[in-house]
Amino acid sequence: LAVAAVAVLAVAAFSGLPPVAEASIQSTCQAAAHDKRVDVPFCVSQFTAYHGAAEADAWGLAKTAALVGVNLSDDATFDLANGKVTPPPAKAAAAACTAAYDAVGLAFAEAADELGARRYAAASGKMAGVAAIARRCDVPALAKYSADCEKMAVIGIAITSLIK
Repeated sequence: LAVAAVAVLAVAAFSGLPPVAEASIQSTCQAAAHDKRVDVPFCVSQFTAYHGAAEADAWGLAKTAALVGVNLSDDATFDLANGKVTPPPAKAAAAACTAAYDAVGLAFAEAADELGARRYAAASGKMAGVAAIARRCDVPALAKYSADCEKMAVIGIAITSLIK
């Protein structure tokens, strides 16, 4: 863990990005805010709620961001399948949204795999596609799911850029 934290500090120091003072959720979310689209309170709240994230370094938090994205997309498909979306979308819209969130979950899962293999550009590419996929579901009752998935993708990309 200490070696990884030193590596993150070195990369951040030479990349012109804000340094990660320590491998903590708060400091990593703050450092990721070099991308102005990063919602720091959302970042902190999502990671704080995720078991094991408090002990993770930046690489671990990037992987966790992808896994949180999988969970967010799963929540959307679960709520759709179980009638928890109000007002309920028409059958065709619900099917399109289920397919979209399945694809979002797959993109995040593939990003997690790429991060596990330390293929950072490929992982960022997978997460970069999330917004377009989530927008395939234009049901207003699901807008929060789309927004949360997009925010998590931005966070994942921004944290990944800290470890390149």
